Amino acid sequence: MRGSSAAAGGGGLTDDKLNFLEGSSAKEVIDSLQGDFATGLRPDVEGVSFPGPRAEAFYWSNADVHVIQGPVGSGKTTTLMMSRLRRAIEMPRSVIDGVRRYKVTFVRQTYRDLWSTTIPSYLEVFPKEMGTWSGGRGDPVLHVIHFEDDHGPIEFTAEFKAFGDNVIAGMRGLQTTDLVPNEVDTMPAEIMSVGIGRIDRWPARKHFEGLPAELRSYGQVAGDMNAPDEGNWTFRTFHDEAERKRVSRELTDIMVAEESALARKAGREPDPVRPIVIDFTNQPGFGEEGCENLHNLSPTYYQRQIALNKLNGKGDLNDRLVYNKVTYLRAGEPVFKREFSARVHVAETAIVADTRLPLYVGLDQGFKGAAVLLQRAGYFRWRCLGELHFPEERLHAHVFGQRLRSFIETRAPGCHVECGYGDMAGEHGSSLTADENATWNLLVGRAAGFHIRPQVIGTNRIQPRLEAVRAALEAPVEEGQPGLLIDPSCKLLIRGFQARYIWKADKNGNDYVDPSGDKRRTPDKSFTEANVHDALQYGLLSGHTADGLSPYVKRIPGDNRPSQMGHNGRPPLSGGHGGGLITTWDVLDPYGDI
Repeated sequence: MRGSSAAAGGGGLTDDKLNFLEGSSAKEVIDSLQGDFATGLRPDVEGVSFPGPRAEAFYWSNADVHVIQGPVGSGKTTTLMMSRLRRAIEMPRSVIDGVRRYKVTFVRQTYRDLWSTTIPSYLEVFPKEMGTWSGGRGDPVLHVIHFEDDHGPIEFTAEFKAFGDNVIAGMRGLQTTDLVPNEVDTMPAEIMSVGIGRIDRWPARKHFEGLPAELRSYGQVAGDMNAPDEGNWTFRTFHDEAERKRVSRELTDIMVAEESALARKAGREPDPVRPIVIDFTNQPGFGEEGCENLHNLSPTYYQRQIALNKLNGKGDLNDRLVYNKVTYLRAGEPVFKREFSARVHVAETAIVADTRLPLYVGLDQGFKGAAVLLQRAGYFRWRCLGELHFPEERLHAHVFGQRLRSFIETRAPGCHVECGYGDMAGEHGSSLTADENATWNLLVGRAAGFHIRPQVIGTNRIQPRLEAVRAALEAPVEEGQPGLLIDPSCKLLIRGFQARYIWKADKNGNDYVDPSGDKRRTPDKSFTEANVHDALQYGLLSGHTADGLSPYVKRIPGDNRPSQMGHNGRPPLSGGHGGGLITTWDVLDPYGDI
């Protein structure tokens, strides 16, 4: 029974027993079974020690698809393994010989993955000597365990299979009860759509002939993972409840179509298919209230993990593996690695647009145009309200302008647009329209309803633009507010800061040197996040003076010197003057007091 519990009692399935099964939870069904449940194979049900309440809820779940996410050491994988035995005990008995047959298939992309992580974790719960082990490294593995309780024999089969580069081909012909994609975030998204059609195929239908419909179907896709990269399909599927519901509908449609095809082939009416249920369990990370499995770890377990990751130059892994935070997979060294901190520069909740303040728009031109909405509060306290970019589309300038206008009306209603600041290249004749005399800036401005100025400070050189961002990131905090605060909806901008707006490197990972021999570091523009960052740079540069000087410099104490000539603003030269030209030179005494 897909998504519900089942168990078989001794003496056949009477009406009273069926009524009990239909009205009971999984734990109640197991608790009703008496006797020694394969001593040596599993602990007593009442004595099972769970890592914590969230892991326990996952243990008892019979949802069609259920994934658990947690930090290393949280006990999620062990709980997943133990729950397979619980599900084997709940299997309906065969009407042919009374045996409860259960099969779980563990899948990874390669056999190396299976042998390095999945199989060792499995053997910690189910040692080889408990059953018959067949297969070796590089091949499929089968582990068959037979045991009994007071209600009859149970056949527990575990299969380990690698699907290779093609999920559909690699899993063709697979017949199993439950499918377990271990470390599911390392697999392609097709594992779900393919896997849902592979479960509930073991044992054969003849073993359940005559049983009620709810007892003839029993299968689950269960997986575990660490916190994924935000670009990973598992983040979109499991962290977003609306997306889970959408995927549930799609998988239900797949099951309905498959059941209809089987029914036509067998010359029967299709059995009803219940809607697929997708559940997600997210354990607390280290340092959060309710962090699980700490009682089974040494007091310094996580501190050692943090230190080792930092020592190996992989400190960014701590967010994912220790704190269970969704992060971005770094593509290289971030340009603003030193200056940017998500805890400081990303707002915890959405930033509300202030209708009393003007709105500034930073833009980057081209078919992959980008825009950011900015407001300035206090003394250059920049607030980035939103971003607009369409990585999968190539848009003409007027179309981008129309979408920008709609975005502003939605994100900052009632706000007056002071000005837009764009790329100087947007002032050249545009190839994005039939009007050769028009420019990208002009076309977007017309459609959006405001004027766009080309950003001329620094003559479009990259360094002044980067320094404008650095100045905002490093600006002193005033009244608890940083120089730049970004709305959490700006996913591309944040991802660029953390992982994908990076320094350009050659194939060996060294700083890129262009053919002209220029050894200056330059950002890599091959990632789409660079477009949004360019837009931010043009917007922030609008707050600098004509010579490119940051406004924050004016707030530095003692910076009202009349001149920096002669000593570049450093401490005074010997002789008592503060640098600059000396206009009282005595030609009769050229050496002065020296």
